[in-house]
Amino acid sequence: MKITGVEVYELQIPFSRGVSKQSPSSFLKADALDFCIIKIETDEGIVGWGDAFSFHCRKSVAEAIKHMIKPRLLGKNPLDVKKINFDLQKELHLFGRYGITMFAISGVDIALWDIVSKYSNLPLYSLLGSSGNKEMPAYASLWRYEDVDSVKDRCAQAINLGYKYIKLHEIYTSEVKAAREVVGEKIPIMLDTNCPWTRQEAKRMLMELKEFNLYWVEEPINPPEDFEGLSNLRKETQTPIAAGENACTSFEFKKMFEAQAVDYAQPSVTKVGGITEFNKVVSLAESYGVQIMPHSPYFGPGFLATLHLAQSISNAGLLERFFIDFDAYLYPEEIFNPKNGVFQAPTNPGLGFDPDLNVIKDYRV
Repeated sequence: MKITGVEVYELQIPFSRGVSKQSPSSFLKADALDFCIIKIETDEGIVGWGDAFSFHCRKSVAEAIKHMIKPRLLGKNPLDVKKINFDLQKELHLFGRYGITMFAISGVDIALWDIVSKYSNLPLYSLLGSSGNKEMPAYASLWRYEDVDSVKDRCAQAINLGYKYIKLHEIYTSEVKAAREVVGEKIPIMLDTNCPWTRQEAKRMLMELKEFNLYWVEEPINPPEDFEGLSNLRKETQTPIAAGENACTSFEFKKMFEAQAVDYAQPSVTKVGGITEFNKVVSLAESYGVQIMPHSPYFGPGFLATLHLAQSISNAGLLERFFIDFDAYLYPEEIFNPKNGVFQAPTNPGLGFDPDLNVIKDYRV
């Protein structure tokens, strides 16, 4: 089998945050989410779909795929997905082991695994060694509202929909306090701060947040690769730390684990190097005794890939559902809505579904 075509679809799909008041911060200011969807065709008629991280960088990622990666894929056997991933990382290392290049490689890798599992006539999780009967607890990953009333409203909505875990993206104590007041003491709350603080500021804030019994605090220190700082913060505050959405390749996660920087590792399949690299991180996490918590605020093939990966690994924890609502979805909407607080992976071959071509047509930019 040979790869005969690589096409990139750039999309922007409008969404709602579920509240009328806009956040005063610059946190992901947008009314539409960027998608970089990759279609890989073969001479045997099998088509694979992938998803590269592209929030606010869609054009750059698309250009990287079209000009740096596509010429290196044509004519290759897609069943050699691991070798292709290795070769791409080797040949493109000059352009960076973080960011745009790795996002592009990640999306292509997902599409290739879709082809491999379709060729095998198996759902991806079966190809990865799972029986597929595991229920995967979901958490509602809220927007950053920086508004107490908005936090209260969205927490209440999430609980009413059956979510048993809530993640905030706030940076002030008042919003965390408001969430705890609404959900009570029995619902775990996680806090993703997105790297806002120095080491000293993070220590002060985590001590201030102690009373709210947070399940974890995510990326409290800038820069995110300050693993020594995270390790010290864990020890000094006795607060569980999560990180990894900004780490690319298993080598970066190894540094993280050796530094004892995290309690929860959060590889993102659309950033880390795709399914191939994600599985390397899983193996490392198991050897270091670190819990995997996949990062997955996505609504394309990357989300489906995350469902399959979580189904296939023994130490997958909670699964993230970004708590926003779209004007249109690439897949049946029920895929993104957990039932009784849990997700299950699609059972069809490959990732389970191909994206809706009408949605791609309507929202292509």
